[in-house]
Amino acid sequence: MSNYRKSTHLLKRPSRGWLVLSVALLLAGLAFLGAFGYSWYQYAKSSWYYAGLQQLAVAATGQNEASAENGVDFASLQAINPDTAAWLVMPGIDISLPVVQATDNEMYLHKGFDGSDSPEGCLFFGASGQEGDIYRVIYGHNLHTGSMFSGLLNYRDGEFYLQNPTFTLYTPDETQTYRIFSCHTATDMEDLYDTNRTAGEEYDAFLQRLSTISEYNTGVEVPSGAQVLTLSTCLTSYGSGLERYVVHAYRES
Repeated sequence: MSNYRKSTHLLKRPSRGWLVLSVALLLAGLAFLGAFGYSWYQYAKSSWYYAGLQQLAVAATGQNEASAENGVDFASLQAINPDTAAWLVMPGIDISLPVVQATDNEMYLHKGFDGSDSPEGCLFFGASGQEGDIYRVIYGHNLHTGSMFSGLLNYRDGEFYLQNPTFTLYTPDETQTYRIFSCHTATDMEDLYDTNRTAGEEYDAFLQRLSTISEYNTGVEVPSGAQVLTLSTCLTSYGSGLERYVVHAYRES
């Protein structure tokens, strides 16, 4: 009899507290999987959208979407978003994307090209600049998916730079070629984000300083009064902190 009682004691039902904890852990796990799945879907949807946009952008030329060498259909792009200002092509880091002119520096961090909510946002010119300025900044996210400006961090490798020293910016009026002359980390409080600049000795000294603080010597001499474009992204894909990674390039043609 004593053995029977011992065995039934060992087989008794789990306590109510254990059941509650198990259910709570199960629900938490399901919630996590649901949130992860939704986040993945949002990123995937944004990537699919931009892939389709590449096809639209060059539809008028009949060329492959990966190339914009023969022009960009800005009329179609501006019909979707009147803020469309340019199309940036950097083959080495798989960038072929629209650039919009922001009216503030927050909106396109969270809005896609079509204005819908998007974790990828959209590449945008800083709100304080305008077309024709001697110095401008393009902002873009650094994402764990590798999209947008994530690839800029490849320029931390001097060998990669040597293979990819230039990029192209297409505007409704012209094709602009830029040569990279400096790549480095920065903070978002530095004066390199001040686009209120005019040609002169002070501006040339500013460009010289940008060259000096590069992580490696590119060997590029920046002409006096050169038109410069700075590309900026967060140093990490989590977007925390003030650190940024920036690439400076001057216009060759």
